[in-house]
Amino acid sequence: MPPIPLSHAAVHLRPEDNVAVAARPLQPGQEYQFDGAVLTVARRVGLGHKIAVRPIAKGEAVRKYGQIIGFASEDIAAGAHVHVHNLSADVFERDYAFCRDCPPPPLHPGDDAAGAPAQRHFMGYDRGDGRYGTRNYIALISTVNCSASTSKYISERFRATDLLQRYPNVDGVVPITHKAGCAMQYDGADHKQLDLTLAGFAKHPNVAAYILIGLGCETGQAIHLVENQGLIQLGAGGPRPYGRG
Repeated sequence: MPPIPLSHAAVHLRPEDNVAVAARPLQPGQEYQFDGAVLTVARRVGLGHKIAVRPIAKGEAVRKYGQIIGFASEDIAAGAHVHVHNLSADVFERDYAFCRDCPPPPLHPGDDAAGAPAQRHFMGYDRGDGRYGTRNYIALISTVNCSASTSKYISERFRATDLLQRYPNVDGVVPITHKAGCAMQYDGADHKQLDLTLAGFAKHPNVAAYILIGLGCETGQAIHLVENQGLIQLGAGGPRPYGRG
């Protein structure tokens, strides 16, 4: 059986990558065509694991998807399984300008000769502030681990009944739960990080509305989250930033 292209069985994203990621289990002895040569699998490589596509010297950076993920702890032959047994961590200089020089997208039908893209569309939800979602969820966001069960019970109530059938534009009511929110320093680093994370869910383009659910005794108070992350409360006169007239 002649070798088949490696692209049929693994993902090799960038030219500088010296490993590819198996898109299916690769069996020992299987031969693949890659970069004008034949690559032979030395030992079984499981789905999602890495295979060396060229020899990697000890100490050389291992690159996957254009990024350094570690360094070879021993000489690695082409076709070898690359994993914790021959890969180690080390300190190196990061390139924080990654993707700054991203090439322009290829031309598509409808683009003009200068490369200006034609107007393209997708079915979505315009949030009115530059965000566009592809789903329309209501999020039940627990401010503390103690209210997680309540958020889950409310969500389950919607799933177990026909309530959502009355609102076909709503894709679901989802609980956002976690194990934090209590026994931490008020307004400390952990508290601020929790606020930032929960606000990320609330502001996600796929979330049309959210409800904050707490107990009232926790460190992670809803008012702290609202005021520090610019969330919205509903009140007389319609929605407004919390705490402002």
